[in-house]
Amino acid sequence: MPSVKLKIAELRKLKGISQQELAEYLGVSFQSVSKWETGATMPDITLLPDIAEYFKVSVDELLGLKPLHQLEYRPRNSDNHDGSTGKYDNLYKNRKYFWNDDYLEFLVRSVWKLKHPVDFIEFRCCDGYLGQQLLSILPQGSSYTGIDTQYFTEKARLRFQDTDYDTSFLPSDLYSFEADRLYDIAIIQASLRHMNRPIEVLKKMIASVKRGGLIICIDVNREFENDGLYIEGMDYNYLCTAFDYHKIWEKELEQEGRDYAIGMRLPFYMKQLGLQDIDVRMNDKVQLVTPDRKDYEQLVQDFMKIHGWDRPYSISDSEELIEFFMTRGVGRSQAEDFVRLQGSIAEYFKKIEEKAFLHVQGLMIVYGRK
Repeated sequence: MPSVKLKIAELRKLKGISQQELAEYLGVSFQSVSKWETGATMPDITLLPDIAEYFKVSVDELLGLKPLHQLEYRPRNSDNHDGSTGKYDNLYKNRKYFWNDDYLEFLVRSVWKLKHPVDFIEFRCCDGYLGQQLLSILPQGSSYTGIDTQYFTEKARLRFQDTDYDTSFLPSDLYSFEADRLYDIAIIQASLRHMNRPIEVLKKMIASVKRGGLIICIDVNREFENDGLYIEGMDYNYLCTAFDYHKIWEKELEQEGRDYAIGMRLPFYMKQLGLQDIDVRMNDKVQLVTPDRKDYEQLVQDFMKIHGWDRPYSISDSEELIEFFMTRGVGRSQAEDFVRLQGSIAEYFKKIEEKAFLHVQGLMIVYGRK
């Protein structure tokens, strides 16, 4: 087991403070701080998180179990969503809960007025679920092309292998993709918020359609999404306010370009890029889950897996998550608030037999013509 080598003296000198200043902050004597630094005694274990937060390091770094200055910004690298490890499979279960089928049909027939066969291309198609939904509604003779990583295009091929639909799949990075023909429609769903250069992807979509072609972007505004969960038996105010995501969102936008408000900004990006007839809708799906639903067990299981509430957080998982949040400027105590929130929800789903909850994602559907 690694030996403990407390780093308080080193951290204090880097911060340029005295033993007395640190002691006053922690509510202890400067003699206590001196003894910690010489190794004569150790701080009470309950003080370790406070000391770590004060110096903006992890507890492992404070104890010398990890080298100092490891809490540099860690990119999510979500441009690359290769799912070969399977970690994305639960996340994409969510897509079947984006729409009520009759609303998607309403968009196709009454809003976009697609009365003749169309060729459409889906950017970041994942397993082709949206493509299959649309082909079941669009006029017969329509064709579908899906772009994604090798892993997901293979999953999409499997989805369509026993159908008569006209489909093709192109493994490609979205930024380097060049269409070899023009389509009537380009669509992307719940992906631009994960891209570091969403406007570049939007430009690729525009370049892939004919003059007069339709560009459709479906994505969230994280503000809506975060206030959209109500769990019967839990304090709704606590669910909405227990953790403030803004530091994370703003840091990721600054460092990577991941835009938490992409759904709200898209109409203006489309206008800047010259699209016409721009308009916005919202998805209609409000997921109400109560024990009297015939598909209740499946709904609960899917919901838990999608959000990671099907398993408890281990100590190492919690510490890793706390450190990750701290790389985004979140204080340790605030990061611990998030872990507690997730733990509370996971505990609810584990203990309560008759679970009841409501979830509103608030997807923005932004569209315009070339």
